[in-house]
Amino acid sequence: MNENQRSELRVMIKVKFIIWSFLLSVICLNCFSQYKKNAIISELAGKSFGYFDISYERYLSERFHFGGGIGISGRDHLYYNGGMFTRTNFTIPLYGAYAFGQKKHHAISELGTTIRGYTGPNGSLNLDGQFLFISFGYEYKGEKFIFRAPVYLAYVGSNEFFPPVMPWFGLSFGRLF
Repeated sequence: MNENQRSELRVMIKVKFIIWSFLLSVICLNCFSQYKKNAIISELAGKSFGYFDISYERYLSERFHFGGGIGISGRDHLYYNGGMFTRTNFTIPLYGAYAFGQKKHHAISELGTTIRGYTGPNGSLNLDGQFLFISFGYEYKGEKFIFRAPVYLAYVGSNEFFPPVMPWFGLSFGRLF
């Protein structure tokens, strides 16, 4: 092996060392970060506009996260082609949130949409509308537990029963992991 080949080999080893060091640093920073990256949230009368929903949230940073879930808003017994079937009304909230303020006690704001649907006869799924919402509220975020008390403003559109923008209050309890 001549001197040129040895020099190229040393450069190649240094480049590989730098690349592996960078990759391991990124992996270690993500694996051993100071905040939990996932949460499961149960909500009473919240962003699903039903009685109860459960959501999964993924934290992209300590203050910003995305989430999605499912809520059950009721069951109806209906007649179809001479027979009776049970229709389940459900909602699917999809949202993003940002927290303002202190580490554990802070304000939170969410922006998202809730898709409304129901099950039809023969097990069919039907989506029949969506609501846009924004929320502002209080959040306590401990080491493993989350508590939220948000107020929602939902755009439900023009109809004969409700105003176009409807206020809504919810309570959330969650677990970080």
